[in-house]
Amino acid sequence: MRESARFFGQFAALLKAGLSVQQSLSMVGKDCSPALQRVLREANLKIEMGQDLATALEPYPHYFDRWTISLIRTSEYSGALGETFERLAIAAEVSHRRQRLYRSIQRSIFLILLGLGALLFLLTQGGTIFLLQPSFWLMILVLVVGLLVATRLLGSRSMGQEVLRSLPQFPLVGGIVQARAMLYLTELELPLRCGVPILQALQLVRCHIPDREMAAGLAIASHQIQAGKTLSQSLKGRLTPLAAQMLRTGEETGNLEGMLEKVSEYYERDLECRLKQLQGILRPLGIIAIGGLVLLSGVQGINSLLRSLPG
Repeated sequence: MRESARFFGQFAALLKAGLSVQQSLSMVGKDCSPALQRVLREANLKIEMGQDLATALEPYPHYFDRWTISLIRTSEYSGALGETFERLAIAAEVSHRRQRLYRSIQRSIFLILLGLGALLFLLTQGGTIFLLQPSFWLMILVLVVGLLVATRLLGSRSMGQEVLRSLPQFPLVGGIVQARAMLYLTELELPLRCGVPILQALQLVRCHIPDREMAAGLAIASHQIQAGKTLSQSLKGRLTPLAAQMLRTGEETGNLEGMLEKVSEYYERDLECRLKQLQGILRPLGIIAIGGLVLLSGVQGINSLLRSLPG
């Protein structure tokens, strides 16, 4: 993700400096991985043969997914290629920062589960001999695998929203779900800035976002906009009061893209704050769990030593 952000940012800077796509592509990515450099060289050769940038990059979904290719193709026709890559760089950097929070939360949950599991064995076995038992380490392996899968689902776009919705709706979890849903909606900003008509932009975003409820809402909104309603009216009941008011203001002032950007900034900060709050709750619990394990293990070891002494 960090590598993608660096590439998008460098490419946007070269394009905005007045260089052609082919010149920019030949100069960018010098500090990227060899694999990405090879992809860029191959894409440059295809552009020399007459292909457009989106078509040249399309065979490499590991670096350029369908959403990115759609935006590049649209911005090539609208002349907003530099701005599009600049926005993609910002989005990739934000995503990278968010993934770091998810990994920190993952480590805290692992420490909590490890501590609780070991404490359970310690209390039921009455000693530290369980550390030599295969069943204990099998349990640890299952916990690690389960935690890795759960964290990947939480951090991924494909399942994160559904996983969060399945959890008990504590205020903190509910706030995370809400912030993510609003961020999915604000992805409408980029195609609109590329000059894509609102109905086509809704279709692009609907096929891109993993939030099924929001995607269904955008499908309904498309039909209502065709009937003459505004975007904020067609999404009534699916937006937070703040987001609804900001969208109405953007529509009234003719600056819907700019207002979507402000909504995105607000909920990005809100999501990051809530993830840090969750991190702040889980980290001390992990330390307490491991500390309790060490304390009980020490007490058990001292008791065993005292019992082994003569007399």
